Amino acid sequence: MKKPDQSAALSQGRKRRWRPIRSMSIRSRIFLYFLMFTALLLVFLWLFQIVFLDEFYRLQLTDSLRASSDSIARNIDNPDLEQLTDRIAERDGVCVLVFSAQMEPMISAEATPGCVIHHISLRDLWRMAEALGDSTDVHITTFTMIGFRNDVYDAGKFAGRVPPSDDGTGHSMVTAQRAIGADGSVSYVFLNAQVTPVTSTVSTIRIELYFITVLLVLLSFLLSLVLSRRITRPLVEVTAAAASLSQSRYSPVEKTEYREIAQLNDQLIRTARDLRRVEEMQRELIANISHDLRTPLTLIEGYAEAMRDLPGENTPENMQVIIDETRRLSTLVSAVMDLSAARNGGELQIARLNLTALIRGILTRYAKLTEQDGYRIVFEPPCDVFVRADEVKVQQVVYNLINNALTYTGEDRTVTVRQLLDGQKVRIEVCDSGEGIAPEDLPYIWDRYYRGSKPHKRAAIGSGLGLNIVKGILESHGLRYGVESALGQGSTFWFEIAQDAKEEV
Repeated sequence: MKKPDQSAALSQGRKRRWRPIRSMSIRSRIFLYFLMFTALLLVFLWLFQIVFLDEFYRLQLTDSLRASSDSIARNIDNPDLEQLTDRIAERDGVCVLVFSAQMEPMISAEATPGCVIHHISLRDLWRMAEALGDSTDVHITTFTMIGFRNDVYDAGKFAGRVPPSDDGTGHSMVTAQRAIGADGSVSYVFLNAQVTPVTSTVSTIRIELYFITVLLVLLSFLLSLVLSRRITRPLVEVTAAAASLSQSRYSPVEKTEYREIAQLNDQLIRTARDLRRVEEMQRELIANISHDLRTPLTLIEGYAEAMRDLPGENTPENMQVIIDETRRLSTLVSAVMDLSAARNGGELQIARLNLTALIRGILTRYAKLTEQDGYRIVFEPPCDVFVRADEVKVQQVVYNLINNALTYTGEDRTVTVRQLLDGQKVRIEVCDSGEGIAPEDLPYIWDRYYRGSKPHKRAAIGSGLGLNIVKGILESHGLRYGVESALGQGSTFWFEIAQDAKEEV
């Protein structure tokens, strides 16, 4: 068993070994892979043209003999059979013998003199014919030709470019096939081809392969160099241009012929645009929060100094102003914390709750506002509905939607809350009668302190961060939500949630 420190050392060694490959650029990798492909191609070329050439030659010769023998057997009754055998012998360089069942020669054709079948005794041919039995398949036998060539040949005795040494033997293939005529007569077809050494052919091919190898290596080197640069140039340009994204800028590369690079370029352009918008929103958020903080702090400071320096200013009314502005500051700080929690996706406490009763309870807490400032909130649900959700989070959603509606409602100071049923879903709508929202601003109103073309308006109630908090809570529940608005016709904010009709046990 290896010790832990030894295993760690081996692991570190492997990492160091692979680090140069992992750190290679795309251009270097493409260049290397192309060279590796060329090398693999050359290896296969050498194997099939040099090492396996003799095997391929024997397979091709065997197939050729088998096909020729079968052709002769099929035409055994043809009166022009001798013409066919002559053409086969001439084309394939084989010798042909056709014998009757009594081993009497019928046809003989030879491409070269000295064929093996002309030197084999009739007894041996008869044994080959008997070995066929009743089969009409082609039977192939390989003979070692001893005596048909010179004695053992030693190339070392001679000078210059001479044939390689051999043992004085050669090899020859003989096929035997039983052919049956239309009248039932039996004939035997013998074919013979000499297995020619491929040494001279291999030498010729080897010389050609030397030139081919050098040429392919040079061409592959040049092609891989050109292609790697051509393919990676747009990537390098996009990478260099993407470095400016940290400044929310992106200079798009020139038009490229690669679709993927063009898509990446378009995506980076959109990303730069979104980053600029986020940066602008962050500046607006800081400015708007600073504005909302400065106003109550200024009031608190002014009333406190008046109560300290002026006699008779220490009145309950002045104290109430300080208390109200302090509460506003606390509300703003709480809203920022709620916003952070909603964005971070805190754990939800899902439970069954009466959504209608929850909304009624919230509206009762606005009684003081409606009495003092003349606001009117209308809510007339047809029935009570139950849902499964996080009660605290849903309360935040309803609070923020109502606060937003109270801030932007029209001169009638009326806010309408609707509960609509659609099958197993309930839709909650909060409507105001304000100026409405321009169509171009609708996609962005859920962002923090988004103000569109209007100047920042201090919320009558709440913090001004409500819609972004609503967005985070509803998305964490996986609920559909949206807004419908038109200029001069007010706005309707809504969300949908599934009903829970089952009673808890």
